[in-house]
Amino acid sequence: MQAELFDLLKATLKARGITYAALAKQIDLSEPTIKRIFAERDCKLSRITEICAALNLTLDDLVSETQRVEVRPQLLGDQVEARLAENTPALHLFLLLLDAMPVSTIQDHYGLSDDRIFQLGRRLEGLGLVEVHPGNHIRLAVRPPIHFRRDGPLHARLLKLNMDFLRGAYTGEDTDASGFLTLTRRITKRTAQHIRTRLREVQVELSDLARKDQLTQPEEALDTYKLSMALAPVAFSQLLEIPED
Repeated sequence: MQAELFDLLKATLKARGITYAALAKQIDLSEPTIKRIFAERDCKLSRITEICAALNLTLDDLVSETQRVEVRPQLLGDQVEARLAENTPALHLFLLLLDAMPVSTIQDHYGLSDDRIFQLGRRLEGLGLVEVHPGNHIRLAVRPPIHFRRDGPLHARLLKLNMDFLRGAYTGEDTDASGFLTLTRRITKRTAQHIRTRLREVQVELSDLARKDQLTQPEEALDTYKLSMALAPVAFSQLLEIPED
C-alpha cells in the first residue's frame, strides 16, 4: 500500500517537473533525505502529509487515487511455492508481511528473536519475495495481492489454514464485527452471477478500506480480519442423508 503511494507521489513529481532538490527545499529537508525516503518508500504519516501539501494534494486525494488502481494478483510460480511449502515458518512470515503487519508486531506476538526473524527473512529474500535491510527491516519485494494456485504446491497448507479459520468462525460467538454467515437458496445461474459480482465488490471495498486504515491509523488500533466467501452449486446428496427407514 505505502509503496503504491510513493509510486503515485513520484509520478506526480515527474509530471509537474519538480525535482527532489526543489521538494526538499520546500519542506525544509536535505535532498539526500528526500532521495532516501523515495528509495525506501517509507516514512512517517506526517512526512507524507507534508509532501502532499507541497504538491497541493490532500492525503485523501492520494488514498483515493490508489483505490482507482486495479492491481492484478501475481503468481509466484511453482518453484517458489514449492520452496515455501518446505518451510512453514517462512511461509507464515510471508503471509503476515502480505497483510502489512510490522515486523516488530510479529516478533512481539510470536516471541521471536532478532536472529530468528533475520534467518526467516533471509530465506524469503533468497526466493525474491522480500528485501532484508539493517535492523531487521524487511520490505516486500513483490507487490500484493498474491494469488496462490489452488492446485499448486501450497494447496494442502492453504486448505488447512482456510478450513481452520472457518471452523473457528463457525464455533465462535458472533459479535458486532465478526460472525459466521451461511445461506442456502434455490436460484437461477443469472442470480448466482449477480451475487458473485456483489461479493467481489465487497472484497474490493474491504481491500480499499484496509489500505486507508493502515495509512491513517496507529498500529495498536489495527486488528487482522479475514473474509472468506464461497458461492457454488451444492449437491445435497453428497452432504445430507435421508435413510429409507
